[in-house]
Amino acid sequence: MTSPTPPPGWHPDPSEPGLIRYWDGTQWTEHTQPATEPTAEEPAPTGAAEPDQPDRAGVPRAVKIIGGIVAAFVVIGVLAAIFGEDEPADDPQAAAPSTTSSAAAQETSTLTPSTTTPPATTTVPPTTTTSAMAAAPPKYTSDPRCAPANQSLVDLVSSGFSESGLTLTNGTVIDAGDYTYIGGTTLAATGGVENRSDVWVIANGTVYSSTGGARNTTSWPRASSELDVSPGDPDVQAVDACVVDLTR
Repeated sequence: MTSPTPPPGWHPDPSEPGLIRYWDGTQWTEHTQPATEPTAEEPAPTGAAEPDQPDRAGVPRAVKIIGGIVAAFVVIGVLAAIFGEDEPADDPQAAAPSTTSSAAAQETSTLTPSTTTPPATTTVPPTTTTSAMAAAPPKYTSDPRCAPANQSLVDLVSSGFSESGLTLTNGTVIDAGDYTYIGGTTLAATGGVENRSDVWVIANGTVYSSTGGARNTTSWPRASSELDVSPGDPDVQAVDACVVDLTR
């Protein structure tokens, strides 16, 4: 048979003789004191657990506390509902001025003409090419076979001038296959015309003088004796006529 559990209160300490220890009804606590007074009348130590005692109506104190908390929450909820209904709802027209202002601003922006700066126009002057500036080739009316003489041929003929200062201009040629007929105007050192038209014949790279002026101003051998080409040869006469065309 087990011994009955002592009621809550101060009892002799089972582990420390001369002390009393508080029994909370289920276990020994850490509270002790000297055993100088009767244990039954000692008050419970501060912080010691005491069993929940019912009030006079038989309702436990913990139940009353919980009921009070629930009632407080109910009151708070009712007050919140009452005061919440008094707040005015959002007025849908409150944003109307902002919308109207935005529309007015958009209309003003639409009515205001935009100023667009036209792109700058740069006028590029026409470019004058070298070919356009070059002199047009001479037009020969006497014989379509005539063409401007190459400068190397003009220099070759001019190298045979017997007098210094003479130059050859209006160089004109007719290429007849074995012979090349070249004519031109001989100018004096002063720039004046020495001979209006002179004609030479080139064969195998050698120059031969044909007309009288060519024979008188150059040291080239005569075409009539070396090539049997006289001043009256049709090709000689054709070149001579083309040079005259350029001097008119």
